[in-house]
Amino acid sequence: MPVVTISAQFGAGAREVGQRLARILEFDYVDHAVLVEAARMLGVGLSSVEARDERADSFRQRLVHFLERALERSAGGSDLFIGAGTLEMMLSQSYQDVTYEGHAVRVDDKTHLETLTRVITGIADRGDVVIIGRGGQMILHGRPQTVHLQIIADLPVRVARVQEWESLSEESARRRILEFRKNRQRFHQRFWKVDVWDPRLYDAVLNTTALSYDDAAEIAAQIVRVHTKPAEGVIT
Repeated sequence: MPVVTISAQFGAGAREVGQRLARILEFDYVDHAVLVEAARMLGVGLSSVEARDERADSFRQRLVHFLERALERSAGGSDLFIGAGTLEMMLSQSYQDVTYEGHAVRVDDKTHLETLTRVITGIADRGDVVIIGRGGQMILHGRPQTVHLQIIADLPVRVARVQEWESLSEESARRRILEFRKNRQRFHQRFWKVDVWDPRLYDAVLNTTALSYDDAAEIAAQIVRVHTKPAEGVIT
């Protein structure tokens, strides 16, 4: 069952391309917001959420149940028990929060990486999913039937997009992009000792400067199909 990870420059359109790609492939879609929502649902209790929202989709429910089991396992194998509230805070952290020594969530690097790895690996184990960010390309590096994509775009294009998305001045948007780049690079260097911008970490790099999100998603879908098709003579 294929898995796709997407890593991107800020403003390049990872979510826009990722959501379109998931629809084309009929995969589940997981990003920062989805993980935080699932952790929040776990914190208030899945049954109470389901009682209020009968339309809660099966994927969200499966994700919450998975996080619940992951927490149960961590309770027996870690010096620091990661409860639902702490998990929610960990998953909601930005790259800057994680790499900033004085961040509010006091979780050591080893526990943080183990928890993040458990979450991403558990989601990938179910297959047919597009995962945005969170070091997925490193956590799932070398995993069969997994495609790692990077989305980039020229800086002026990204600045204009961030200005529109967040109602910022050009100067503020440019500063946000540069800060994101620095913090994301520090995050990957801290946990995996790699340059996150090294194209060799990815199966393909797509530039959305000229490509529309729809076109980028269509190209990405074809890349995924080629990379995950069974080898000739292999019976699946």
